[in-house]
Amino acid sequence: MAFAQPVAQGQALDREAVIDQARRRSWGVRVAVVRSGEARALREGASMPARENPSLQLRSGPRWTSDRGALPDFSFALTWPIDLSGSPRARERHADAAAEAAEAELRNSARVAIGEALDLYARVLGADEMLRLSESRAALDEGLARVAGVRRAAGATGDADVAMASAVRAEASARVLRARAEREALRSELLATLSLDPQSPTEVSGTLAPPAPPAALDELLARADRRSDVLSAGALAQLARADVEVQRRAGTPVPRLLLQGIRENEVFVQAGLDLPLPIYQRNQTARAVSAAVAATRDAQREALRARARAEVVAAWRRSEGAARAFEALSMALGAVDETEHLATRAYELGRSELATVLVVRRTAMDARAARVDALLAWVRARVALDLAAGLEP
Repeated sequence: MAFAQPVAQGQALDREAVIDQARRRSWGVRVAVVRSGEARALREGASMPARENPSLQLRSGPRWTSDRGALPDFSFALTWPIDLSGSPRARERHADAAAEAAEAELRNSARVAIGEALDLYARVLGADEMLRLSESRAALDEGLARVAGVRRAAGATGDADVAMASAVRAEASARVLRARAEREALRSELLATLSLDPQSPTEVSGTLAPPAPPAALDELLARADRRSDVLSAGALAQLARADVEVQRRAGTPVPRLLLQGIRENEVFVQAGLDLPLPIYQRNQTARAVSAAVAATRDAQREALRARARAEVVAAWRRSEGAARAFEALSMALGAVDETEHLATRAYELGRSELATVLVVRRTAMDARAARVDALLAWVRARVALDLAAGLEP
């Protein structure tokens, strides 16, 4: 799997770019790609015809006889293992299962990375909205401070209103600074998640908008059964069963063909068969452990499948609740704008006190911020729903 090129200098990250970068460059995906090399390494030597090497034994030394003195003796022995257990084919199937499990884990890493990146992307857009809201509020408070100064100059109000308006203006400026810092912090987190330089000037583009309606709950539950981590768990279970077969065949004794030649005054050659008897060692421990691991992997797959379905139901309900909350707050937005406008206009005309305007504006600010929070919660809930259902953008 090739890594995508980093975002070019000056290029903004939109939703599609975030998805592409997460799928190809996120750290989780990059680690999974490297880890897949471990599975591919199991193929090296898997098809060897035997687990043990042939051996050649050479011996030489003097032999003392009573009539001829010291005579040189020489012998050699060649033993050749013949594995009749079928282990090579079992090891090949095990290596193939390991490669499939690694690929499944790679797909799951990409799914999780995309979900994490899209969640951070939504938070950056939400921070953008909060920054714009704070800047708009700061502009209004700046205008209110000017009005208070004009009214004091005209003798329509006192120093208290001017001081209060100045304090409110300072509070608004501080709110803008906090919102800007939060936005930059989230942008840096997003870049780091995408394996990009968090200090780079790369900007994030897009607008926080209501997501499209999701698929039906039954359809999402059906997709959850095929979610990448569920499939990965199934691949691991298959790998464990393949290992059971490898360990079972490894308990079969490997006979050795023997060819021996000796020179002791005379030269003679012998051939035979060395057959280990599986009385004590039959690979019992490895076979028992591999069988237990296989049972554990099967249980983990079923547990993960059940959890995936539960996550879909929970994410569906959160998404539905967030959507209704956003709709309720949106319906009141017109009344909030009208109330704030009327309160500000009344103060400019000298028909109300500054305290009344501040209460109305604070209430309006809270309502607008709540609407942005509700929209962000809805978008994040939809990202979580897609992630839970295993949907890939």
